[in-house]
Amino acid sequence: MIARLMAQKLGDALGQPSIVDNRAGASGGIAADYVAKSQGDGHTLLVAPDAVMVVNPFVFPKLPYDPTKNFRSVALLGKATLVLLVSPAMNAKSLTEFVQMAKAKPKAINFGSGGPGHPSHMAMELVASRLGLQLTHVPYKGTSLALQGLMGGDVNAVIVSMAEAMPQVKAGNVVALATSGPAAKEVFPNLPEFKESHPDLDISVWFGMFAPASTSADVVLRLNTEINKALGQADVSKRLAEFGLTVTPGLPSVLDELMAVDRARFGPLVKALGITAN
Repeated sequence: MIARLMAQKLGDALGQPSIVDNRAGASGGIAADYVAKSQGDGHTLLVAPDAVMVVNPFVFPKLPYDPTKNFRSVALLGKATLVLLVSPAMNAKSLTEFVQMAKAKPKAINFGSGGPGHPSHMAMELVASRLGLQLTHVPYKGTSLALQGLMGGDVNAVIVSMAEAMPQVKAGNVVALATSGPAAKEVFPNLPEFKESHPDLDISVWFGMFAPASTSADVVLRLNTEINKALGQADVSKRLAEFGLTVTPGLPSVLDELMAVDRARFGPLVKALGITAN
């Protein structure tokens, strides 16, 4: 959705047709590898979530691309609010109660995720690490299946995006305990944010745009300027807000700094947990 929205706006601004080419697989690795090997003329770009540039290098033993050498940051597009959901059967009415239950019975509480190294997996592992919890990971092939597992009673908890969480919270199928992200207080005003429990839990899934490393600084700046203009338009921010995304316009350096911070905290975590994906 983000890629198509940006493609439309860039096409209009640059007077050229823009095509979105969905290349699924390897947790975004196939798409990233394709762009990494493309000509750096500003015509082939990658729209990807944080995991592709931050977590994949630590999770995949043989990654066909190098995030630090094969790409130039173009723009940070937006951040998604995350929500901790638990089964009503747990009878946990707050994050504090959830933490108490987890500490009382280490590894007894299990959680579902979109798969090893998926943002939903890493977010929960970071929460567990910072709050001193021992949880049992149950990987699924996508967060929608993990959410189904939660509602079906197969797992006790999940962390998913606000867009996925809201319908089930409103329907009473799940209980929301905590949130994280720019729009957290706007959507869940009565819930605590993770960072209130630990300063290093200001977690959210971000989406960025990248160009091949050979792309010139002038081209990157032009793209960055047009993207920021698009992000500043009311129809764009409104559309993204419908999916729980907050626009985050800024220079490419903002994205570089964000990746450096996330690599510093997720790299050691992946190594300590021994997370690998094939």
